[in-house]
Amino acid sequence: MKKISLMLAILAAIGLAALPSKAMATANTKLDLIQDASAGGGELIDMIGPTGFGFINFNQNASGDLRLVVSLKGAEPDTTYSGVFLVCGPTHALGCGFIDVGELTTNGQGNGNATMWLEAATLQDSPFGPGARTDHFDMIGPAGDVYAVSGIDYTVPTP
Repeated sequence: MKKISLMLAILAAIGLAALPSKAMATANTKLDLIQDASAGGGELIDMIGPTGFGFINFNQNASGDLRLVVSLKGAEPDTTYSGVFLVCGPTHALGCGFIDVGELTTNGQGNGNATMWLEAATLQDSPFGPGARTDHFDMIGPAGDVYAVSGIDYTVPTP
């Protein structure tokens, strides 16, 4: 009888593994923003730069929707960053497309916060697609300043 129970448990585990992937809610992950280029530009956009400009906190809900909470500190005062993107690929050099995720406006001290949601259905479309992903985030200001984060690791569920 124990052999039959063990065999049924093994078959059930194999059957569950064959089901389409479903998203699972994930814990919050916090990554530091880097200043990839300062206002006025001129620097290489290479995912290397000083930190201390805030962070991104991200996670997924049980439906696979991706939440990005962006906190920018000490940037250009009273500025709207309308170029805010989740970019396919872990770095600029490996980028394969992007999604515009919203905008962020700083106050008189150059601080701003925004929460952005990307639905699983949006992430299932090209250039992203289902499966495990490592992508990056870019925020481009009107004066040419660029803030970036690499290592946004998440899973896009199968439709």
